[in-house]
Amino acid sequence: MRKRLLLINVALNWGSTGKIVEGVGRLAASVGWEVYVAHGARYKTTSALNDYQISTKASEITHFIESALSDRQGLGSRKDTKRLLKVIDSIEPDIVHIHNIHGCFINYPILFTYLKEKKIPIVWTLHDCWAFTGHCVYFERVSCNKWKTECFDCPQLKEFPSSYLLDGSRRNYLLKKKLFASIEELQITTVSLWLMGIVKESFLSKVPVTVVPNGIKTDVFKPVSRFKNGIRGLLFENKKILLGVATGFGERKGIKDYVHLAERLPSIYQIVLVGVMESDKKVLSNKIISLDKTEGVDQLIAFYSNADVLLSLSYEETFGMTIIEAMACGTPAIVYDNTAQPELITEETGKVVPTGDIESLVKAIEEVCSKPKESYVDACRKHALQYDESLTYQKYLDIYEAVINNSK
Repeated sequence: MRKRLLLINVALNWGSTGKIVEGVGRLAASVGWEVYVAHGARYKTTSALNDYQISTKASEITHFIESALSDRQGLGSRKDTKRLLKVIDSIEPDIVHIHNIHGCFINYPILFTYLKEKKIPIVWTLHDCWAFTGHCVYFERVSCNKWKTECFDCPQLKEFPSSYLLDGSRRNYLLKKKLFASIEELQITTVSLWLMGIVKESFLSKVPVTVVPNGIKTDVFKPVSRFKNGIRGLLFENKKILLGVATGFGERKGIKDYVHLAERLPSIYQIVLVGVMESDKKVLSNKIISLDKTEGVDQLIAFYSNADVLLSLSYEETFGMTIIEAMACGTPAIVYDNTAQPELITEETGKVVPTGDIESLVKAIEEVCSKPKESYVDACRKHALQYDESLTYQKYLDIYEAVINNSK
C-alpha cells in the first residue's frame, strides 16, 4: 500500500521554504510516496506535486487585517481551514509535514486540534521561532527572553507579523503552549543546532526534536567563470568584491553595518548588495553598489562565483542559505557570531567576527582577501556538498518512517 504524505506551507515552490517543500515532496514521490501539498494563495508557481490551495487572496487579506489590528496571526481563515480538513479526510495521510503556517492562510488551532483528535503523526519543520513565541519570529536582536516563561508587552509588535493596534502576545503564547505541547504525535525538526537549542528552552522542550539543515542544489550552485572581471556589466578593475545577498536588508540584516563598513574600508574593496528594497536605499551610501535583484539563478551564481567574500552581517539567522550557496560556488564567507551563522563556517571557509564589531570585520576581510580566491574554492565546495538537498531531504524521509513506525 502506498504511503501518503501531506505537506503544508504558506508558499508553493516559491521562495526558500516553498522550494524546500517541493524538493522533499519530489524525493518522496520518487520512492513511492503519494504526495500532496496544501498552500496559500499569494506565493506560488508551477509544482510537480498534487496541490491544494487552502485560501484565496481575498480571504488572506481579511486574515491580514485581523492580524494587523488585533495580533491574531494564524487565528483567521476559519472557513478555509475547515475546507482543508475535508481534503485531509479524503487524502487520509499517513503523515502531515508542516512548514511555515504564519502567513494569513490557515487557522492553526483548528488544524492542530483536528490532527490531534485524528492522531495523525505530525512532523513540523521550524524555520524560525514563531511556534513558541507570543508574536515574533526572532527575538535575539532585542534580547527578549519572555518566550521562556510567558510573553506580554511585546517589544516587536510592529515587526512581522505586524500588529498595529492590540498586543495579543500573552493570549497567543498561552494558546500555543496549551495546544502544541499537548500533541503526542508531534516530531519537530529545526534547520540548525542553534534553533534546536532554543526549542529545548521553550514550552516545546518535551517534544522530540532533531536537526535537518536546509539543502541546496550543489549541481546548480557551483563555480562559474562568467562575468570574470565584473558583475552584471559593472567592471571592478583590481577591486575585491564583498557581496551581500538577501531579500531586503533592513536592520535585522545589518544594513547600517554595511554602511559603516563601507566608510572604513580602503578603496580596493567594493561592497555589492543584491536584493535591496526601496526602504533600504534611503540608508545606503554611494560607496555601496546596490541591486534590486538578479536576472535569474544563473546570474546569482555568477555573482557568488566572482565575489571574493560573501558577507552575512545579519543579527538573527536560523540558518543562512546564502552562506552555503556562496560556498558551493567556491566563495568564502564572513559572518557575525550570533544565532546559527557560526555553524556554517570552518577555518578553511571563512571567519566569524563579533556582532556589530566593524573593526574586527575589516581585519577579517583583509585576512581572508590576503590569500588568492582560488585557495578557498576546493574547501568551500567540499564543505557545501554536505548540504546537498539529496542528503538533507533524505533525512526527512527517514524521519517519516521512524515516526510512522513509532505511532503503530
